[in-house]
Amino acid sequence: MMGSLQGKVALVTGGGRRVGAAICRELAARSAAVVVHYRHSEAEALALCRELKNGVLAVRGDLSQPAQREWVFREAMEWLGRVDILVNNAALFARDDEADPAQLAAVNVAAPLDLAARIAAQSGGGCVIHLLDSWTARPEAAAFGEYAATKRELAGSIARLAQQWAPHTRVNGVAPGPVLIPERTEAAGAVPLQQRPTPEHVAHAVAFLAENTAVTGQIVYVDGGQHLLPVTHAGRQRP
Repeated sequence: MMGSLQGKVALVTGGGRRVGAAICRELAARSAAVVVHYRHSEAEALALCRELKNGVLAVRGDLSQPAQREWVFREAMEWLGRVDILVNNAALFARDDEADPAQLAAVNVAAPLDLAARIAAQSGGGCVIHLLDSWTARPEAAAFGEYAATKRELAGSIARLAQQWAPHTRVNGVAPGPVLIPERTEAAGAVPLQQRPTPEHVAHAVAFLAENTAVTGQIVYVDGGQHLLPVTHAGRQRP
């Protein structure tokens, strides 16, 4: 059964730019009221709010800090009384030789699980969508092992929490592949569909999961089919 986003409140972490901004635009276009969380991207987040105009709120917070996670969720709740859709898009990405494992775990695992639990605990539950990475299906990310491990841990929680929190809260994931971002270059590797996914492709997948009330416990790969290839044929690396 497809549900309307009219009257729904969506909290998008890391929503100020890139994929997060595309998700905010897509949900707003489908009539959701959107809370744009950001940490450093204040100018982008405020500009996005002006662009989307009605039904948009910007909230700043460092999701590695439990108290600030609570603050972000409380601000979103107090705005219109509840949060119906949580999109855990914010994440840290770093090479292993530059990564702080504790910080990666705090932002990429603890924060989304904490916020998801808050959604499940509210009256009537809601919808949780974790942004993952197509690397969760592949063991090739040698230089980004710590990052990939956090995304696999988050992915591994989806089926368990979908069962635990049913029928009131749905939990799903979207795993983007080599999304083209203007300020980054990336060796994408082979893509069976010969088309790199865009932020808009990812946003459409998020909106589908937000609207479809019969789907839970699923991960949608938005990577042009790259996760289907043998590891030796992909070799996607990021700078």
